[in-house]
Amino acid sequence: MSFPFPHAKPNKLGYKPSDVDEFIAESREVFNSNRIDEIPNIREKEFTLEKGGYSVSAVDAALDKLEDTFAARRLQRVLDAGQLDDLLDRLNELKVLLVGRVERPARKRFSTTGYIFRGYSRKEVDVFVAQVNTHLDGGAKMSVDAVRKVLFTPKRGGYVESQVDLFIDKVIELIQIEKVL
Repeated sequence: MSFPFPHAKPNKLGYKPSDVDEFIAESREVFNSNRIDEIPNIREKEFTLEKGGYSVSAVDAALDKLEDTFAARRLQRVLDAGQLDDLLDRLNELKVLLVGRVERPARKRFSTTGYIFRGYSRKEVDVFVAQVNTHLDGGAKMSVDAVRKVLFTPKRGGYVESQVDLFIDKVIELIQIEKVL
């Protein structure tokens, strides 16, 4: 089964169509069969690149929507099962975890790469963390889409990317839970 993704130009790299089609078909089957426990880890999925493959941006946008759909269904199942307290507990755990990072001094919120390696710009990440803080304090709300699209400039001595990426994942989870409550 093929899905209607636009292709990259013949000389540009894109995702291998058969890999994407297979993953989307498997995900659709899991969703339609209500086997939510078998939800694939969409964010960590990697596809082979090939010239003229599916447009990376189009597939990534579809995967974001797919992830949101699975998250909403999973969270709704928790609510339908009468486990609101579990969801509220998880929400509080996430808030405590995020506040722990937010309250650290600027430029020291995450480990740094050292001068030899590049990481995310500490200044840019700290601006993002301030936005998360505003969200947590009940101010301007953030959207999952905006959080997913945040980009940081690579800098020598920057923050370790894996730590910042994990922080972003937790922010996304928090917003998804808030959305269903």
